[in-house]
Order: sequence, then C-alpha cells, then structure tokens
Amino acid sequence: MSPENPDQIEFDVEPSNPPNDGILFVDHAKNNRSGHLGHALVEYEPGKVLAFYPNCSDRSNGHTGDGWMECKRSEDGGRSWSGPTVLPYSKDVYESGTGRAVMCEKAVRTDDGNILLFNLEHENSEDYNWRWKPIDVPTCMRSHDGGRTWSDAKQVGDETGRIWDAMIHEGVIYVLELFNDSREKWYGCSREHHYSLYVSTDSGQSFARRSILPFAIMGRGYGTMEILPHGDLIAYVYNTNDEKNLEYTISSDNGHTWSNPQKSFFAKQIRNPQMADFKDGYVLHGRSGNHGDAEIKGHFVLYTSSNGINWDEGRYLKMQTAGPGAYSNNVLVHDPEHKKPPRLLIQASHAYELSKTNVYHWWLK
Repeated sequence: MSPENPDQIEFDVEPSNPPNDGILFVDHAKNNRSGHLGHALVEYEPGKVLAFYPNCSDRSNGHTGDGWMECKRSEDGGRSWSGPTVLPYSKDVYESGTGRAVMCEKAVRTDDGNILLFNLEHENSEDYNWRWKPIDVPTCMRSHDGGRTWSDAKQVGDETGRIWDAMIHEGVIYVLELFNDSREKWYGCSREHHYSLYVSTDSGQSFARRSILPFAIMGRGYGTMEILPHGDLIAYVYNTNDEKNLEYTISSDNGHTWSNPQKSFFAKQIRNPQMADFKDGYVLHGRSGNHGDAEIKGHFVLYTSSNGINWDEGRYLKMQTAGPGAYSNNVLVHDPEHKKPPRLLIQASHAYELSKTNVYHWWLK
C-alpha cells in the first residue's frame, strides 16, 4: 500500500456487506447496552483470536465505562466466532460495590506463548459521569491457556494512568502510558503529566520504565506505536487542538532516546489513532476528529502509508449517524491452514442511538 495508491486496499467482506460498511460483531442495540473503550485483540496461535469488547449500560447516553469486559473466540482465522465469555476479573470488580471498573484496551502474545491482557483500572461513579477516569496504576493479567483462565492482575509501572498501546518486537514488550489521573481532563493538562515507555524483556514477568517521551503534554492524549521499515520505533500522539496533524517521535535505540517531535498530516482529521504494519506498508485508523463540520468529524476513517510518516487522503469506513464512536484496534490474523496470506482485523465501536454503540469488524487482505 502506498499513499499514492489507496485503492490497493482490499476488503474481505461477507457478500451481503458493502466493503466499507463493516460486519456487525456485537449487537448491543437489542439489549440497550453500549461498548466504547476496551477493544483488546490478540492472536495467540495461528488463526486463533480473542476479540474483547465492553458490555456497558446506557448511562451518560451510552458514552460510559459503566460495565465489564467480554470476549469472543475464533479458531478458524476469524471466519466464525464463539458466543460471548465474560472476563471474570472485570465483572467481579464492577459488581464489588467499590465504585470501580476495568476495561481492557490492549493485549499481546509473548514469545513463550502466553497472552498478556492490559487493563485500565478506572473510577465508575456519577462524580465523573461514569467515564474512564484512571483511579490506579494500570495492570496486566497473564493466560497460559489461550485466554480460558487468567492470573491475578498486577501493576505495570508505578504511575496512575492509562495504557494507550502495547506491542512486542524481537522479544521486547513495549507499553505506552500517559500519566494522568484525569481529575481535570483525560488528556495532558498539568506539567506533571507525561508519556512513559515501559518495557519487559522477560515475557511480561516484570516491567521497567525505559524513557519519558519528549512530547509537549498540554492537550495531548491517546497514542499508538509501530516499528518503521529500518527497525526504528515510532510513537504518535493526538493533539486536541490540531486534529489534522498527529505528533510523532522516533527512537533508533529501542526506546532509550527519542527524536524531537514532528507532525504528520491527516486530511480527514484523526483522533484516537491506531497504527499497524501490514503487507508492504502501514494503516492507521480512528475517529475523524471531534471538531469541524458534521461532514468531516466523528466518522471512522482509515489511512495508508508506505513509510509510516506520509499518509494518503484517507477513506471513511463508517459514517457517524448518532453520537460518538470509532474507538478501535487491530490485529494480524493468520490462516490456520497456512493456505492463504494473513488478514488484518480491525474492530471499532459505532453509535446506533445517542452514544450507545455496537461493535463492528473490517478485514483487510
């Protein structure tokens, strides 16, 4: 894929679905439920995938973390999916009466074949409009059996905040966290706030902070990471005041030091970005901003790039028809029989009424 030829994207869709309309994965509408944040995806063996999603109430018009996490499983490369399975830790915390909830936004498969699931530990109360205010240090859990059972949750680092991305490369697990308890805003609003890179070199048994990223912090939120063609690590963050430009910094020494931040242009705006290395290029997707005219903001948008820095004009995958949505994630899924090339699964939320959301899938091949 290249920014000059966005039509090189091929969608793998069901015959009844228009290519850009998505495949309904979780129908929350039938139960008046919602599911915004918490789209952890992981392939734990070739063709075997866990897709997590939130099951939340209609409080705050459905734009809420008032609920728990569930997942569905595929063992045939995403052709079919199991019914929902509740994540016990998340449901137990929600029902504990402590005013807390747990959402799971990222997961990785370690080199020893385990799954690490990363958790946002957040306050769940009317005081914060039932939203996602980090109340504690983020945690992770380990599964040795493909997500059928999980270890106790343990802290990642020592700062209250939220993990925006987690990935593994050459045996090292990289975790991008924004230190901010969100008492004022969910994005950086104090000089104390910062982005930290945590790493694990022992398959997630322990994590240590490797560096603080050099972004200006005021108004910055969200984040995504990927490996560039020559092995450098790039990290992007969102600026609430400039939705046509993501800021990025590059590390050539595995996250020990970083370049001065620069900007990449996104013609259709971008918020809550998610980046993936796919085939001979990169994709990046998210919401087409919160600002501007209704024609350009709020939609689910996908961009492509040949180098991870210069991006095409983008294309809308799903147009906003109600409240906010387009929180998303992706994972590369292999053919379990090794007869077809891998596909990229993209999962995102989409509001069906007010801010209550269903969950959709897209496949790139």
